[in-house]
Amino acid sequence: MITDILLKVLKKDPLIKRNVIKTVSWRIVGSVDTVILGWLITGQFSLGAKIGLTELLTKMLLYYAHERAWQKIKFGLPSKRRQTQILQKEIKPNLFKQTGKITRGDRERLNNNRSFTLWLTGLSGSGKSTLATETEAWLHGQNARVYILDGDNTRLGINKDLSFSDEDRAENIRRVAEMCRLFNDAGIIVIASFISPFEQDRAIAEKLIGDESFVEVYIDASIDTCQKRDTKGLYKLALAGKIKNFTGISSPYETPANPDVHLNTESQTVGACLDVLKKYLITNKNIGISLPTTVSSFTD
Repeated sequence: MITDILLKVLKKDPLIKRNVIKTVSWRIVGSVDTVILGWLITGQFSLGAKIGLTELLTKMLLYYAHERAWQKIKFGLPSKRRQTQILQKEIKPNLFKQTGKITRGDRERLNNNRSFTLWLTGLSGSGKSTLATETEAWLHGQNARVYILDGDNTRLGINKDLSFSDEDRAENIRRVAEMCRLFNDAGIIVIASFISPFEQDRAIAEKLIGDESFVEVYIDASIDTCQKRDTKGLYKLALAGKIKNFTGISSPYETPANPDVHLNTESQTVGACLDVLKKYLITNKNIGISLPTTVSSFTD
């Protein structure tokens, strides 16, 4: 029973094992020192040993509690963004950008379509995934090279080391934006389906991808509607306190001030939303001819 509990605790936080080993190793060193000092001062080795053992037990508990407390304190530690800046400053002089003979324009002409990023932002359950898959199908039908980057999929892979803290969310979006930029350079259209709740992070994504290649699409639905659609059961878990920093419940969503395309999935069907997006892409990105759609409901 105790072994099972310890294994669950260690699985939840691997640092506990490290903290325990550090505590024991340091206190053994400290207690040996105390035993020797007690022996020298009192002239009695047994008394020095008792003092040392008492100190070992009491200070080991205090040190462990102190160490665990400091694991949660950020004071004196640079943020991940600051760590990245420091690292970039150190390695940048040794890095040189490589360019080939084939340009982005060459790849776009080969693919017969312009490359850009459709950045779908909105609450969980707003309809981003539904619209992303329908848009991908339509673009593919126009013989365009297109690929979806989805929030869950990237967190199961390249971003699996990130939490849902504000800092890690920012890093999540930065990495995704870098991927979008590479896909676009390869001549491929990207549909990026991410909650991306913070305006600053979306602005950074736009800067990395490039204003001319970044199309912000706001998928608008009220929190009540999103909770009713809750096919993944995430809102229930968030309301029960089992998911921390959940957008719309315990973390804010900053509505885009001036999106390129604004789609309201409460008042419009999937087909109607898709038609609006098609019209924008045909007009602004020279993408094919509109095709009819038969999908009529959002699930995300």
